[in-house]
Amino acid sequence: MYKLVFCDLDGTTVPMDGTVRPRVTQAMRDAAKAGAYITVATGRSFPAVREHLENREIVANAPLVCCNGSVVIDPQAGQVLQVTYMDLSLAHDLMRQALAEQWEVGLTLGDMETFLENRTDRRCFLVRNNGSILRETQDPFSELTTPPLTFVISPPTEAETPLMVERVQRFMGSRAKALAAGPRWVDIVMPGVSKANAAASVAERLGVRQDETIAIGDGDNDLEILRWAGLGIVMGNGTPRAKAAADWIAPPIEDDGVAVALQRFILGPRAQHR
Repeated sequence: MYKLVFCDLDGTTVPMDGTVRPRVTQAMRDAAKAGAYITVATGRSFPAVREHLENREIVANAPLVCCNGSVVIDPQAGQVLQVTYMDLSLAHDLMRQALAEQWEVGLTLGDMETFLENRTDRRCFLVRNNGSILRETQDPFSELTTPPLTFVISPPTEAETPLMVERVQRFMGSRAKALAAGPRWVDIVMPGVSKANAAASVAERLGVRQDETIAIGDGDNDLEILRWAGLGIVMGNGTPRAKAAADWIAPPIEDDGVAVALQRFILGPRAQHR
């Protein structure tokens, strides 16, 4: 039997309008009631996940994998179980490049609660916490004094995302990896950090074997966890690379693919190993 399920959020569990569909929420609840561990493996930071937990839209009864594996956190206690920060000099270099080329960027700072983002239309950076704007600044380096957790670049259009990935990767070399985490998101991930590595640590903590795990995702930042899991499931709206890495293709997010997958492999009569 599969015992532990990792669900990506954006494009997998959370649609573009930001509201998880009731059928998906109910399937997650039913999976937990059936005795399975179910949790999240996402590029989002913990506060962005916490919002959906507090709204009871998603269910997590196991440690969360956030920031593409940089953070593993106990959602009930809010306790950080492991964390890998971004290299500060790399963050500074990327910020200088962003200013020179007018990239839109967003960073989760080291306290895990504060966000720094630029608004090209306002020609400034905003510092936010818990959804509120704390201040504006023209000098992002005055806020970026300690290693951040995430650095996300938003290309102008979806079509430019693959080019931005290549461009940023060339700029960074081997210092980090650039991943297309969504239609207009390029995430920067430090060496050794991945959803798969973090998921492996969660499984070990829970006493679950690798072949007893399921990963559900849709993007290129899900490739490693889809390959690592005992069963890798990609959404019908997933990228070509994600589909090639998966074992099974679920219906797209608009057809509640996560709910279909949970019903088939956790709740239904075929809920067993392949």
